[in-house]
Amino acid sequence: MTNTLYLLAAMLVGVCAATQAAMLASMGREKSPYEATWINMAAAIAGIALVLVVRGIGGRSPLLAAPFDRFAVFAGIAIVAGIALAVSVRGLEPYFAITGLFALAYLLGIGYAAPKIGVALFLAGVTVGQLGGAVAFDHWGAFGNVVHSASALRVFGMGTVVVGAVIVRFAD
Repeated sequence: MTNTLYLLAAMLVGVCAATQAAMLASMGREKSPYEATWINMAAAIAGIALVLVVRGIGGRSPLLAAPFDRFAVFAGIAIVAGIALAVSVRGLEPYFAITGLFALAYLLGIGYAAPKIGVALFLAGVTVGQLGGAVAFDHWGAFGNVVHSASALRVFGMGTVVVGAVIVRFAD
């Protein structure tokens, strides 16, 4: 049962990755891929720094070499990255500021779930979620992107990926 929960979490991480990709595509169209990447990275850095601050306040200091072994350093990084993000996202819809947080879901998901269910099954779940989310986002033209209908062939391709993930799940 626990494997099923980790697999479902991996699929959710995949949907997050598809959301990030759709948002980056939209920002890349409005600004450029370089600015979209910058905004994504600033949000990811601010997000992980904030997570480390919260963990530090809770008594779990980062297990990194000095000076990164103190959560106060990450508080400064979070502030600088947050300011950079706020300035960089001007002229875009404000929700684009969270784009990099989806990368955190992916990276933290690997750290938590992959050791429990294996890298292959984790990535199979991520792929199912990512492709499912991407097909849905394309179908709706999410975030102002071009519409690509969820044709029967696309849905069949999605089903093929699901079958592949099931095979990976029960291959042990």
